[in-house]
Amino acid sequence: MRQETPAVSVARFRTRALAGLCAGLLVACAAVAYLGISKRDLIASLHGVVPGPLFLAAAGALVLLGLQSLRWWVVMRPLLDLSYGQAYRAMMVGFFFNVLLPARGGDLLRVQYLGKRAGVSRAKLLGTEIVDFWSDKWGWVAAFPVICLFGTPPPWLFRALLLIGFAVLSVGAVIAVMGSGLWRGSRTPRFVQNLRDGFAVNHWKRLLAVETLIAPLPWLWETMVIALAGQALGLDLSPMQAFAALTAFNVATAVPSPGNAGSFEAGGTLALVAAGIDKEAALAFIFLYHLTQVAPGFVGGLLVLALEGEQLFGRGGVFRLRTPDLALNGPAVPEPDPG
Repeated sequence: MRQETPAVSVARFRTRALAGLCAGLLVACAAVAYLGISKRDLIASLHGVVPGPLFLAAAGALVLLGLQSLRWWVVMRPLLDLSYGQAYRAMMVGFFFNVLLPARGGDLLRVQYLGKRAGVSRAKLLGTEIVDFWSDKWGWVAAFPVICLFGTPPPWLFRALLLIGFAVLSVGAVIAVMGSGLWRGSRTPRFVQNLRDGFAVNHWKRLLAVETLIAPLPWLWETMVIALAGQALGLDLSPMQAFAALTAFNVATAVPSPGNAGSFEAGGTLALVAAGIDKEAALAFIFLYHLTQVAPGFVGGLLVLALEGEQLFGRGGVFRLRTPDLALNGPAVPEPDPG
């Protein structure tokens, strides 16, 4: 089978990234046209911005990444014996590439990165990655009743609860069935076997602790950060308004734009306008807030790659890291066919 040359691979990457960026910008333009946002009023709303709350929001982005790393670290530890610091740096590298790649491609590169370093099946790592993604969405469901203590949700947020709750339960059922070993057989493809092992590596008690104690923390923390950052434009956002904006721009990330460019602004602006915020001020705030969340993780990921240096993609890679190999836990030993 003829292997793809680096030039073709890079060209394909650029094409996908450009297509995703165009999709995100198209969504943003559609939202601007739908709301009838005035360019003059939008620029006027940016005058007099107080930078202090935005700097605090940028610092809060690093804390948010730390909370997400904590959840991912706990889910991953039964498979890989990595420290929390290693988990944080790996998350930061994944975030860096998520800014460049559409459809959260950085998360898949993190799987590639850890698989090469530890010699463990990438399918197993992908299985635990899916469990972590599911845990994140369950965290939203768990955080929802806490936020309801501070205000009445808008009707559309209840519909989002039903939609996300149904998706969480459905994916959870699939993970439970595959992880339980009900679907086994000698003819099962190696990739499916490894993926199933990745689902099953976490005991249900561990997952219960993750969903109850850790998964809601990033959602609750970012809700507070959004409410604080709103002060930069004089917006007195309630926890419910901030949580609604958080929910909306996370749902909008279904549009596979690199760094969620465009889709983030469209979703967050629509939610704030529905909550009664001036449309130009809402767009200006979401745009500035997006920058505060993207810049710290992007720069941090770049620094990790520059300082640690290991090749991510084999000998032809660009980045090189000098950190020691990660240890494996339990049955996750190097396999001849990593899947």
